[in-house]
Amino acid sequence: MKLDLHHVATENGSIAALAYEPRRSRELAIVVGHGYSSSKHNLDPLCAFLAAHGFAIYSLDFPGHRLGASGGRLRDAEDTVAAMAAVVALARSHGYARVLTLGHSMGAMAALFTAAEDRTLLGAVAIATGYGRPTALSALQRAGATDFRSGYVDGVTLPELVDGIDRRLDRRLPMLLGRQALYVAASADAMVSPASVRELYERAPEAKHFVTIESDHTDAGPRARAEVLAWLDERFPRS
Repeated sequence: MKLDLHHVATENGSIAALAYEPRRSRELAIVVGHGYSSSKHNLDPLCAFLAAHGFAIYSLDFPGHRLGASGGRLRDAEDTVAAMAAVVALARSHGYARVLTLGHSMGAMAALFTAAEDRTLLGAVAIATGYGRPTALSALQRAGATDFRSGYVDGVTLPELVDGIDRRLDRRLPMLLGRQALYVAASADAMVSPASVRELYERAPEAKHFVTIESDHTDAGPRARAEVLAWLDERFPRS
């Protein structure tokens, strides 16, 4: 496996994307996005695993995330979509006609929205994101969780980021009709409950699949690797 770091210029600064080039490519690229306040490092175990199985991986750092290597400032949810779309364009410039998106938490929201907006994408994998997130965050705030690691992000707080997100999901989920989507819930997730992931799945159109893994919120990406690979193998087998 070969690794290359790319920097993609966007209206909101430079986006860093780490490309994992597999040795025996399946000619399918996956653009991967991390969660709020995190970075591409969190999903490296998942990305390296999928690359070892033949998938070209492009893992990005979202704007304003101080643990990452991207520039810019995170202004709203649409910034995550624009960043992911820019990296989709990078993958295509490298010759990948078949591309899908994958993300964890905030990155999963971006993966769904990006796939909804671009019908040439094969589909999306959404790990540990759900429907009704603002309600869940309000409950966590009442319990004393008020920061949500906002100091790690130059830009909006997590509650500000997801304000109105359910309305955006209502508008964009139907646009995924006919494409493949995997929704992954984590059994011990205190940030995004399995029930909220299930509700998102129920609201989503076909073709869709739901799975629950044993994990907390933070480690859900790496711990979903077997389930993600099984889903990919079934729908996009090696030719």
